[in-house]
Amino acid sequence: MESYLGVFGHTALDIIIRVPRIPKLDSSIGIDERIVRFGGTAANISRTAAEMGVEVSLCSFVGDDFPEDYLHSLKRSGVHTHDLKKVDGLRTPRCWIVTDRDGNEFTLVDQGAMKEARNFKVAKKTLERCEVVHIGTGVPGYYKKIYHEISEEDKLIAFDPSQELEYVYDPDTFCSFLEQSHLFFCNEVEKEIALKYTEEKSVESMVESFDLDLVVVTQGEQGSTLFLTDERIDIPAYTPAKVKEATGAGDAFRGGFYAALYKGYSFEECCKIGSSRASFAVECAGSQKNLVGWDEVISRMEKDIIY
Repeated sequence: MESYLGVFGHTALDIIIRVPRIPKLDSSIGIDERIVRFGGTAANISRTAAEMGVEVSLCSFVGDDFPEDYLHSLKRSGVHTHDLKKVDGLRTPRCWIVTDRDGNEFTLVDQGAMKEARNFKVAKKTLERCEVVHIGTGVPGYYKKIYHEISEEDKLIAFDPSQELEYVYDPDTFCSFLEQSHLFFCNEVEKEIALKYTEEKSVESMVESFDLDLVVVTQGEQGSTLFLTDERIDIPAYTPAKVKEATGAGDAFRGGFYAALYKGYSFEECCKIGSSRASFAVECAGSQKNLVGWDEVISRMEKDIIY
């Protein structure tokens, strides 16, 4: 089956460990709660977009310990998983997120199979069939092969290294990927790193210098900002029914953005629909918990209640 969107990045397990307080070095503490959730930026985006009607392929590497119930949940949402590859002898990526009652936290990341991605073959089936390629988290060595594979193809390429921008990328590699992309997604922190890497003074100058179609900077409850070639547009945040947890809101935004792009909306409308979709993500704990369809997202946006 053809896929409109190919999403490259992590499919992971998030282990949330809640403790009374962050322990001091060389000490121990009992835990209040331990929760295992389905996560990973690529899987989050893919499942969100699929639930909103997009034909999407998830391109990730996981270990031979990848849970069958996770695979089934992706398929139930309509995600194509032919390029979600299990690698024998390697682990599925995991994040241990330790958080205390005051909101302090730290995260331990086991890249698992994704750490070795540079040694694996590219997902040619997805690259041949999709119209939009989302390059997310993962080792640049693998994505260099992806960019080379699609350099002559007529595809829309979005670059979204997320939190890995600071500790995985160097300026030269980042700039090389940006030059070959049409869209760039980031948050406020990542925006500053991108400007430092590119030696640009503003997002506007970065858009012009790298000939980008757009840059989207997400800003949490403040909404987001869309930078086009000759225009800057502020995008509102929409009111959630409640606020439980912000984790995964950025991935939900991207999934909503792609659902709107799939249906032919303008970039500005895509961002508004992405913002509306993100408002559902904060209503519960877990990036893949509050899955909603197109009609619910549009209904909230059309009410025009600004957060």
